[in-house]
Amino acid sequence: MYSAKYYVGSPVWLQEAMLSVRGWVRGSMREGAAMKKELDEVLRTQWLDPDELSLLQLKRLRATVTHAGLHVPFYREHFKAAGFEPGDLKSLADVSKIPQMTKMHAFEAGRRMTSEVHSGLKFEAHTSGTTGLAMTSWRDLHSINRENAFVWRQMIWAGFKPGDRRAWIRGDKIVPADQKVAPFWRHNRGEDMLMLSSYHLSELTADAYIEALELFDPSVFLCYPSAILMLARYLISNGRRYKGKSLRGMMTSSETVTDEHRRLVSEAFGVQIFDWYGACERMTAIGTCEHGKYHVMADYSYTELEPELGGSCSVVGTSFDNKLMPWIRYKLGDEIMPAPTGSQCTCGRHFPLVSSLIGRIDDYVISPDGRHVNMMSNAIDNIPHILEGQVRQDSLDELTLVLALVPGAPFDEAAAIEAVRTYIGHDMKVKVHLVESVPRTGNGKLRVVVRTV
Repeated sequence: MYSAKYYVGSPVWLQEAMLSVRGWVRGSMREGAAMKKELDEVLRTQWLDPDELSLLQLKRLRATVTHAGLHVPFYREHFKAAGFEPGDLKSLADVSKIPQMTKMHAFEAGRRMTSEVHSGLKFEAHTSGTTGLAMTSWRDLHSINRENAFVWRQMIWAGFKPGDRRAWIRGDKIVPADQKVAPFWRHNRGEDMLMLSSYHLSELTADAYIEALELFDPSVFLCYPSAILMLARYLISNGRRYKGKSLRGMMTSSETVTDEHRRLVSEAFGVQIFDWYGACERMTAIGTCEHGKYHVMADYSYTELEPELGGSCSVVGTSFDNKLMPWIRYKLGDEIMPAPTGSQCTCGRHFPLVSSLIGRIDDYVISPDGRHVNMMSNAIDNIPHILEGQVRQDSLDELTLVLALVPGAPFDEAAAIEAVRTYIGHDMKVKVHLVESVPRTGNGKLRVVVRTV
């Protein structure tokens, strides 16, 4: 929507009207009675004791595996090749009888990953995430309502109450990339949310952002850590503090949060960060409680923590809620550091604890005017027919797209460059470098952004 000519060419009031109508429709579908019913349920299951949580997980795991084995072609073949039958799943430990799958399995399977018996609405999402491998994920409306219920529960942990205002500073291109003057935000009245562009934040624009946020006075920010960190540093460096009276918490996601981030946000805004770790595939979730501890959401999915060298663990997840495209023993590629054995949180929830998140690291590019343009994986997601992609920046005025293409598929270099320009504007040169495979780091990971300046 944000890149469409009818939106870009409209005056601010009309853009806000379009956003508000879209927000009302989305809110009615995704935050209506069905979602609130799921919210009541997850507000209950957060207090289950360990035995009750295990029983809930086994019930949901069996339902997912049985449905997949009957109705999803990929899993029928996957289970048969392993000699596994859904009836073999008699305990949580039995899930190890199912071979793990990777993003490449899903990429190669394509539509064979989706249910043959699904009816109703389908929602499409594209992701490259921290791996750089572009892929399509499909979800049903029930999955979206369940996801939103868990997000709302996290917001409630952060102090949000239904009816409160929210601010949104994430990857949406709210205004054209080439816009140089405020406002870099729009009021979505359909959800009573101030939506701010994270792509226009800089030292020159920070004051306008803060003034807009103080005037709107939301109770919670949903934001990228890098965006809120820039605003926090700007306030502190100018001897100021945020003046909004309603703010209770920051809900961050998609990037790594450090202890320094938490300290600066607390000093500048007077609230704590509630960090959320998830995935486009919705097969695992980790959230921060009121006591600042990371919890694996055991009522959200079945998450296995597979030990790696050095004490960290790989995340392997099985989804519970998406019958359209289930994910079973999916190795995401991210790593976490588990809490010491026997650790418990004073919040009273019995979800497993995590000490820190390791693998959720994304970089940003720096525009000539000093903006930090983050989550460039969003731009890669909009380039069709690529296997892998990376953005490389070796100078302030030029980017290189390093792309590996699907063999035999058409490629439009101009369209690929334009996909990036919708995020960075036209102040930088963009060139394309085609490769057979994008180079990995020393530990075998593909970084979406490599910046040497």
